[in-house]
Amino acid sequence: MAFAQRIGLLLFLLATAGFFSVASPHFFSFRNVFNIFVQSSPTLLAAVGMTVVIATAGIDLSVGSIMALSGILAALAMQANPTGIEGIAVSLLSGTAMGLVNGGGIIGLRVSPFIVTLGTAGIYRALALIFTEARPIYGMPLEFRYLGVGHWGPVPVSIFVSLAAVLAGGLVMSRTSLGTNARAIGDNPETARRMGVPIRTTILVVYGLSGAAAALAGMVVTARLNTAEAIAGLGIELEAIAAVVMGGTSFFGGEAKMGGTLLGALIIGTLANGLTLLNVPSYYQQLVAGLVFVMAVTADRFRRGHC
Repeated sequence: MAFAQRIGLLLFLLATAGFFSVASPHFFSFRNVFNIFVQSSPTLLAAVGMTVVIATAGIDLSVGSIMALSGILAALAMQANPTGIEGIAVSLLSGTAMGLVNGGGIIGLRVSPFIVTLGTAGIYRALALIFTEARPIYGMPLEFRYLGVGHWGPVPVSIFVSLAAVLAGGLVMSRTSLGTNARAIGDNPETARRMGVPIRTTILVVYGLSGAAAALAGMVVTARLNTAEAIAGLGIELEAIAAVVMGGTSFFGGEAKMGGTLLGALIIGTLANGLTLLNVPSYYQQLVAGLVFVMAVTADRFRRGHC
């Protein structure tokens, strides 16, 4: 069933690419194909963390705000000490810390992940605006910018980074006790508790990983644009969730399919790229993204027998 679903996603991706290649002569150029992968990288990175969270039947609505705030903290750190390594470390540590705050809030307050992460999304975004006074920060060190504009041979570094994250996420969810515990919690938390699954620790680590993945997405965006700004990552939560659910990870938890998440993110990136080449206004692109999200969640409900 999972293999057939993945084949279906791949065929849909190829059909979408075929349509845009007919509609625009520039779509299948070598440069544009790489552009699709590069533009999909932030969504894919955020979706890797979201896959782990949704496997527990949770949700993280703060990933876009974490992208913005972690990028700004990294930029401020590099202004004081202009080394790319320090910026990367600050971004990852701050993103992980924000994710741990999310997990701690869910555990400590015993409140729905939707409520907690919706609240922290507003807090993190507000802090990003406060720290920058709503002004972008320009000029990153070249070694930091390498994440966004560097190449290994003909292939952009950001593509390698996002694919490495997918591979690492897949290994964590399929080959480690953390992945097994996360899926057990999503499938049936009461049964998981009786089996001795460390629910509190697992949730804490899962949201910490989601924060780290969002921070990595923020680094790629900041490095590519050479700018850290408080509006970075706006709306990426919708794209990440759509990529995860479209890829076959159930919105109701209990499974995690990183390969499907990769295909889902590429479908969303292909749609955005193709619509841009056809000069479709951005608000129509948002409409398409919303429709894709609704269809993905509806299909998941039918697949799981919740309708």
